[in-house]
Amino acid sequence: MPGERRAGVARITRILGADPPQPPGATGAEKPQPPWPGDELVSRVAAGTDREAFYESGRQSVRDLQATLGAIDRTLSDYGDIYDFGCGCGRILLWLEDLAATSRLHGSDVDARAIRWAQENLPWASFTVNRPVPPLDYPDASFDLVYNHSVFTHLDEEHQDRWLAELWRVTRPGGHLLLSVHGEAPLALFENASRGAGGDPSHLREELDRAGIAFVDRDAFTGGPHDGSYHSTYHAAWYVFGHWSRYFRVRAYVASRSLGFQDFVVLERRAEDQSVPRPASVPAASYRPAEPAPADGGPTLPEVARAVARPLDGPAVDAPARYGAASLAARRAALRLLDNYAGYQREVDRGLVEAVRALDGAVAGLSRQLDELRRSVRVDGVLTLQESTGRLWDSVGRQGERVNRLEADLWEAIDALRPEAAERGGT
Repeated sequence: MPGERRAGVARITRILGADPPQPPGATGAEKPQPPWPGDELVSRVAAGTDREAFYESGRQSVRDLQATLGAIDRTLSDYGDIYDFGCGCGRILLWLEDLAATSRLHGSDVDARAIRWAQENLPWASFTVNRPVPPLDYPDASFDLVYNHSVFTHLDEEHQDRWLAELWRVTRPGGHLLLSVHGEAPLALFENASRGAGGDPSHLREELDRAGIAFVDRDAFTGGPHDGSYHSTYHAAWYVFGHWSRYFRVRAYVASRSLGFQDFVVLERRAEDQSVPRPASVPAASYRPAEPAPADGGPTLPEVARAVARPLDGPAVDAPARYGAASLAARRAALRLLDNYAGYQREVDRGLVEAVRALDGAVAGLSRQLDELRRSVRVDGVLTLQESTGRLWDSVGRQGERVNRLEADLWEAIDALRPEAAERGGT
């Protein structure tokens, strides 16, 4: 049964990862591809387990980092200590072995199994396991460059603020950070997919317009292998410039630069900042252009509020004029000549404003009815769509937790068998 035995070993190798695979037709003079982390670890950081796609995404991410640093006239080789925050099994660090000759490479992740694999297979970098919340196990001002791909795209605002402060702590004054966010392209993709599935994603766009950041806690990651707080987050560019600039100087914002999908934000720790910024309590309104607040019973849309607030009678006749009394006399004469036309235009303007007010009121009434329908729990004893959907999501989450526990037990059993298998020759 040697053939069956080899097939079984090949399957275990594909799942668990093993020695560096040789590309087809490789010769002794060609450089082999990096080691394979195995299907299980790759699936946690990539969409699928296609080997070449995984390798190419890592190569492309290195090119993306270099191109983005070019916006501030820098390159990876300009930095002494480089930190991959949320490195997973080393998708990017797999391709930085040559850089390790001149720079010290570091990586950390919450996935202990991925970090152990990286420690065993990527000797050109150092790795640690970090907790889901700060602090990191690094001293103050440890790194000249911090980068990641798709970490802040999965954290809510509270966790983001805590990690921004922690990354400020471990970055040296004058050092840089490249952090990716979900901007317009991922948002449009999510909206199209949601509508195609019969959903209504309008609330997400409304949340972004209001707060600049939107966290979706019921998404494709529900019930998955990650922590229960790991979901999808979308950012408005004005929020990043306003909120993140309270921690760092924003040097550049490059749309769709990270794997042609996520936006890259280039940050710099200001040399003059000597203590960790604490801006989390600052309301978004302090850095977002303010919209007029509707009064009770007034307009609900900002455009309507601006129209209502606009003076329809024009400026006062006796308002200060640039050339004094002569200007005032000329203004009064012109207004007398145009009085009939001005009166007619004012009536038209008032009619338009009242029509817009009425339309806005109708929209507000329909919105209230829709909100009441969404909040309703049961209609004639039958579960509403909202409650049914909520129960389904909760069930998916519980099932995912169960699968994760079973998976942890399985890997623990595999780890326990490895020394025994090694004693018998590894088979």
